[in-house]
Amino acid sequence: MIRSPHSAVRGFTLIELMVVIVIMGIMASLVLLNTSGVDQRKAMQAREILLMDLQRVLREANDQSRILALDVQTATDVTPFRYAIIEYRSTVQSGQNLQNEKWQSYADFKLRSLPDHVSFQIQSLEQQRFANAKNRDLTQANSPQLIWLGNGEVKPVRIQFFFEEREIGAAIEVDHLGKINEI
Repeated sequence: MIRSPHSAVRGFTLIELMVVIVIMGIMASLVLLNTSGVDQRKAMQAREILLMDLQRVLREANDQSRILALDVQTATDVTPFRYAIIEYRSTVQSGQNLQNEKWQSYADFKLRSLPDHVSFQIQSLEQQRFANAKNRDLTQANSPQLIWLGNGEVKPVRIQFFFEEREIGAAIEVDHLGKINEI
């Protein structure tokens, strides 16, 4: 059999194969970068929601003269990192002058869950400022770190968001008057 030049079987050249492999590699890296970017955007969104929640709680505590606090629930294997608002209430027991003070769930605020691998850490500031406080339920070591006292004052804190243990965004400081600053 004689082959004519027109019936020769053509294949891809090595250069064509290399170009296709490089293009596929670039596309795969863009997909991977985009998925991690989505997670970081979710972390930044959660941070912005917390900022709005902090401002809302400050207004409600001051307007209604309520003592409110941020209740943080760390992530476990089955639940994400969550936070809620709790209220400090004094209730008089039946017919006695003895008061029973305790933290209760604040009904006007629903429990918020953060996206997977997103958390935040709260660091108390100016602990010595409350050394003369009479109500130890608000100042002792096991009390919430961020408390709105209902009189325009707040226990000052610094909050840092994390995504997979890496800091996300600037730290948030809440000063003793409730002003929120990003540092």
